[in-house]
Amino acid sequence: MEQYYSFNSSEFTEDPEVLELVGSRGKRVMELASLGAPISPGFLLPNETVRKIAEEEIDPWELLQAPIETTGKIYGRKFNDKNNPLLLKVVESPILNMVTTFSTIHNIGLCESTVDGFAAKTNESFAYHEYAGVFQKIAELEILTETDSKRKARLDAFVKAIKSAKAKSGFVAALDKNRDLFPPELFSNTYDQLLHVIKLFYTLFQSSDSRKDSCLLVQVMVFGNYGEDSCFGNFFTHDIISGKNELNGEFFENAFDEREKKGKSVLKMGKKVLSRLQKIGNDLEQHFKEIRRVRFTVENGRLWLIDQNPVPNKSTQAEIKTLLDLHKAGAVDDEYIINAIKPGRLSEILHPSLDPLSVSKFSTATGGIAGSVGAAIGRVYFSTESLIKAYRMATQIGEDTDFILAMPSTYAEDVKAIEVSRGVLSSEGGYASHAPVVARSLGKVALVYPGAEFQANALKIGKKTVKEGEYITINVPYYDPPTVYFGKGSLSKPTPEGSGLLELLEIVQNHIDGDFDVHANADQPRDAELAKTFKAKGIGLCRTEHMFFHEDRINIFRSMILAESREERLEALKHLEKMQIDDFTGLLKTMAGYPVTIRLLDAPLHEFLPHTKDSMDGFLAHMKKKKPKITAKELQTRCDMLREVNPMLGHRGIRVAISYPEIYNMQVRAIFQAAYKLKSKNVEVFPEIMIPIVMGANEVKTIRSGKRIEGKAIIGIDEVEQEIAAKFKCDPVHFKVGSMIELPAAALQADRIARYAEFLSFGTNDLTQTTNGLSRDDFNNFFSDYNEFDLLEENPFKVLGEQVKEMVKLAAERARLTRPDIVMGICGEHGAEPANIPYCREIGLNYVSCSPYGVPIAKLAIAQLILAEKAAAAE
Repeated sequence: MEQYYSFNSSEFTEDPEVLELVGSRGKRVMELASLGAPISPGFLLPNETVRKIAEEEIDPWELLQAPIETTGKIYGRKFNDKNNPLLLKVVESPILNMVTTFSTIHNIGLCESTVDGFAAKTNESFAYHEYAGVFQKIAELEILTETDSKRKARLDAFVKAIKSAKAKSGFVAALDKNRDLFPPELFSNTYDQLLHVIKLFYTLFQSSDSRKDSCLLVQVMVFGNYGEDSCFGNFFTHDIISGKNELNGEFFENAFDEREKKGKSVLKMGKKVLSRLQKIGNDLEQHFKEIRRVRFTVENGRLWLIDQNPVPNKSTQAEIKTLLDLHKAGAVDDEYIINAIKPGRLSEILHPSLDPLSVSKFSTATGGIAGSVGAAIGRVYFSTESLIKAYRMATQIGEDTDFILAMPSTYAEDVKAIEVSRGVLSSEGGYASHAPVVARSLGKVALVYPGAEFQANALKIGKKTVKEGEYITINVPYYDPPTVYFGKGSLSKPTPEGSGLLELLEIVQNHIDGDFDVHANADQPRDAELAKTFKAKGIGLCRTEHMFFHEDRINIFRSMILAESREERLEALKHLEKMQIDDFTGLLKTMAGYPVTIRLLDAPLHEFLPHTKDSMDGFLAHMKKKKPKITAKELQTRCDMLREVNPMLGHRGIRVAISYPEIYNMQVRAIFQAAYKLKSKNVEVFPEIMIPIVMGANEVKTIRSGKRIEGKAIIGIDEVEQEIAAKFKCDPVHFKVGSMIELPAAALQADRIARYAEFLSFGTNDLTQTTNGLSRDDFNNFFSDYNEFDLLEENPFKVLGEQVKEMVKLAAERARLTRPDIVMGICGEHGAEPANIPYCREIGLNYVSCSPYGVPIAKLAIAQLILAEKAAAAE
């Protein structure tokens, strides 16, 4: 080991062992020097050398004279020169990045014999300010380790005196009054100043275990206030928000720091200097393969670089666009760009992001469960009815239509409010509860804040109360705790087309093999269109129940549920069938050439019934059109009769189809009419009909093949297809029938279910509930307790639990025994969680399906997994 290591544009070390030895700051300047950049020269003292100097094991001037002279020759000045002194700064360079370093001691070399020479180059007030600053910093450093309380108090008083002093006279007076605090040679001998500072730093290092290995960086001071041809500044090598490929920063003309005057854009610098900075920025990015921040000074026309460092707070868009620029330049390959980005960070691009300055003065409440990431601003309303009413009014008069729905919990009838709102805030449930699931599918922001208290026309979060109609701002980032701001902030809206995301997905898709890919959950053509944009390979889940909540449908559907005869029910279904044909036509046409998995009605019927007075009043008005004598009480009684004690395990899904076969019959007819209509126009469609909440094979057989008993009949899917196909003169539509596996009973019978199902889709949300006996809406009430005692490490509604994994694996293995070519996937929100993807691929599933906004995240995770597999195989 050398006793010191010099660095300048032609002298440096790239030895990995040395770079580890000289600390994080030392490593950064060595990296800058290795690029041949015009770095302000200096030298590094390893920790062992600092110890030897401090403990006087070596002659300090015999050691330090050579590097100081070399540094001075490069810079063009001499240490201790009375007329044009070389000044140095000493900086801590910690081995551990997490250490909070002591601030730099600048201008070592300013003493009574050199300060006037320095003043002649700058100005008297500045020179004496910096001269006094040397002693101020020495005092601050001593305070950290001083044990004598009286001396410590005097040092503290001296620091305050220097900070409050004005002009030369004030600085000199403060120094004269406190000369006895410092060794007298510090005022007259520049070498003794440097030695004293080195010894003080060593004392600091010995006072803390985290600092014991720290090193010292000694570097020339350069000044941006030496005249009109001088400045200082800093810049980012790419714009850290937009990712635009240009320098972004400021410079300050004839100034030492930014407090002296207003800065100008670095792009307005002279062409010669700007051209050099652009080249330096490009070289740094090519070397580090990321955005860097650079500090520089121009002194009398000569450019010096002070430091460079990584940028931890750059936007995901900036990171992606920088990597794409490097990719185009050949500096990084596909593998590098894919592995450089954490999949979860893509959420930032897919949702609006908050401008932190716009909310910096707002009251806040931090915490809660991130349901769907992003940021949302809007006037808060506490019911679907009040929000929809406000939305219509705002639309009519041209007012702001930004709203946030806030309710304890949401139901299917609240989807329409979530659709027109910017976000949803709830207090019950967790990540997999209704509000977050719907929000994720619609690309809205969702926050579950368990401590929120809903009052009459008001909401209390923490110590703050918000009235209906007032603005709040919700920020749910990927990497930090969620925050509610009480006021109206501002956002930057997502633009996937200009963010680099689509170009990234092109690269990602090239590394995803055909055996395992991503489908999307989508109920509407616009969702499907977005999924296609993100390169989804099909629709893995279309929730048909969502289609019935449009205002022109919901009351028709409710009347069908409460029909007192089969004839009444069929009449309502006739109207709904026309609407469903349009729904499925739009979805299949949008996804032409790709499979579209359509789940038949799944939700419990009571979820469609009115939950509020306003919605009940609307339904009553609808019913009176055909039954004028019906009363509100009678209607309420009929609705109450349908309510179940445990609807999640009650009359839903296939069970409704067995009781009311005409409902599924209507949906199946609509699917095939839409499919054959498009097929007859040469549009390739691949509908896949999925049966939910199946317990065993006989249920699937009955719905697919039909069954007739005395007085009753269930018309099978195959029979309906044949009937519809006979009406069209075109080739047959290639369709599949499959089953959801969301109950342990179905998983255990997967081999028998596979006799009648050509695909299986694991509804891992309900499978988690039914396997573990956990309610997704109540689980978060005690998850923290289980997590604290290490009984559950992860939220099982986000990361698949071991028992559920075993169920999925068992079902997959059994299904393949019956049907080796069966297609299988996961259609719950677990599919978008990168942590689940390796297991899904490992057990041979064909896809994961998630909300359109989760598709890029899952795609990137899959590509990273495949690259890792290939790398492991090559070893």
